[in-house]
Amino acid sequence: MRYEDFKVGYTGSFTKTITEKANREFGELVGDFNPVHFDEIRMKKSIFGRRATNGFLTESTIGCALVKMFTSDESLVIALKKDIKLMAPVFIGDTITATVTVEERFPEKERLLCNAVIKNHDGTVVVEAKFLVKILHI
Repeated sequence: MRYEDFKVGYTGSFTKTITEKANREFGELVGDFNPVHFDEIRMKKSIFGRRATNGFLTESTIGCALVKMFTSDESLVIALKKDIKLMAPVFIGDTITATVTVEERFPEKERLLCNAVIKNHDGTVVVEAKFLVKILHI
């Protein structure tokens, strides 16, 4: 697909279940061992009542949706700018879906402003975001 194919309203999504393994491997990969993500006993006393996964792991599902939507044999997507709001925690075992929608087009630079929302399996919005992306033709 090419930039011209991505009209306002074009939508895509990506779904992932946050497993214990994914939570642990993400912590190991980035070196973030915050007790919020790993210490069940301490987190039982917190406002969450249990461990929450890393917000960056949650956010990464937006990147997966962007790649799924805009990458083809002819195109690549590059994120240029993002504005993220974490709205609610995501817990180990939650299934989350990132939905991305093209909100505005900037044809002169082949850029798109996308609205992104991540919801968990019960429909709770856990992340709201805006991404400015560039579509590259290869």
